[in-house]
Amino acid sequence: MSTEINLKFWRGGQTAAERLAGNVLHLDGFSSLDPQCPLGWPDGLKDVICEKNGWKYVGAAYFPPTEQTLTAIRKKYLHDLDGVAANEADGLVFVTNQTLSPTERETLVQLATNKGHKSIIYHLERIRLLLDSPSGYGVRLEFLDIDMSKEEQLSFFSQWNRSFSEQLKEHGLMIIRELSKKIDSVRTPTEYLSEQIHELVEATRSTASMLGASLAKSAKDDIALPHSGPASKYLSIEALCMLHRALLLDHPHGTLVGTLRKLKVWIGNPGSTPDNATYVPPSPEQVPLLTEELLSSWRTGYDHLADQATPQEIISKLTEFHHRFLKIHPFVDGNGRLARFLLMQQANELLNHNKRIVIEDRKPYFDALALADTGSMASLESIITQAIYGVEFVPGSPCQMSGQQCPSCGVGVMDVDESQSGVECKKCGSMPFPVEIDFSTNMTIGGTTPRC
Repeated sequence: MSTEINLKFWRGGQTAAERLAGNVLHLDGFSSLDPQCPLGWPDGLKDVICEKNGWKYVGAAYFPPTEQTLTAIRKKYLHDLDGVAANEADGLVFVTNQTLSPTERETLVQLATNKGHKSIIYHLERIRLLLDSPSGYGVRLEFLDIDMSKEEQLSFFSQWNRSFSEQLKEHGLMIIRELSKKIDSVRTPTEYLSEQIHELVEATRSTASMLGASLAKSAKDDIALPHSGPASKYLSIEALCMLHRALLLDHPHGTLVGTLRKLKVWIGNPGSTPDNATYVPPSPEQVPLLTEELLSSWRTGYDHLADQATPQEIISKLTEFHHRFLKIHPFVDGNGRLARFLLMQQANELLNHNKRIVIEDRKPYFDALALADTGSMASLESIITQAIYGVEFVPGSPCQMSGQQCPSCGVGVMDVDESQSGVECKKCGSMPFPVEIDFSTNMTIGGTTPRC
């Protein structure tokens, strides 16, 4: 409650508001944050420039000391929206301490859409949830002067230690990448060409071997012709292995590529064991069956997605496939790269999306995958939607109503229900706001939308 009150009745001024907004965006996965003029000089219609998953945004902070009408919020929003074109950005991230209902947020987002811009909104309840999470305790202490309880201190420092380890790991990888670039730049073209020829020869030998085996077992009339049409419609384990080999062509010799893993692996901090790992994928004996089940399910449902599904249904299926693929972890290495390539191909076929899809390996993405492991797909769906469209929700999506505090128990947080048609409390299970969506108009036509 203290967090909500301190935000709602803001007394920190514009400078602190802009700095708080920058910290909030950083907590939620935005990168390359470039604060402009928080001390008050002309800022060129932008408080901060930032990026997320390949999209560039103008960030704007609006923290008035009292509750404002939607008309006043809309006026400030439209003013900040002018900064998108002025700064050659893709969209606006609007961070405000005001209470906005899903319908009001959708109204503001539509204003941006009408101008051809993307928009993401951080409202009072969303900011509160971030600041009242372990990763936000430090920001909350700095800007709202709210002390951490003993339990919160333990959670904060545990989270901080993990975050620090991740930063060290990323810094080490960055150094390795830079050294690799330097080494590559001094290698002679002859050496590079020799390696490429070697890879091509190896690939040719492998292909010839496979063809030889096929011809030895059957006559020419029995050889199946390649499928024509959408590539992902015919996904098979053989196709996955071929794609894996192609995507990891630049990996060092000795790296196991193009073959389903036969080793037990686990994911965690350096030095972790299966007992304390963040995640332990299925045993290698289960991988072929689980992978085939995933691909078979995708192939079976493809025609429906292509011919009848709404964009929201397609996004949900893409999210489900992405999560299940990473959960199986079919290969020793390169699973994330292959999962993102498949996502890009699927979005191209089913959503006619031709822009490169980038999902940055940052904490919110891994947190969303962990939540998906528990059955809550809303966060991951939001990240994938943002990576594809630059906005977090397809208009009318029930996900747009998630993230609110439950009005029934006052403890849980609302999330999308299993039917994808409304929201429910993950704590008490109540569903106070069933919503029916008319996808032809992207408007709610039944139920109620809470003010959150």
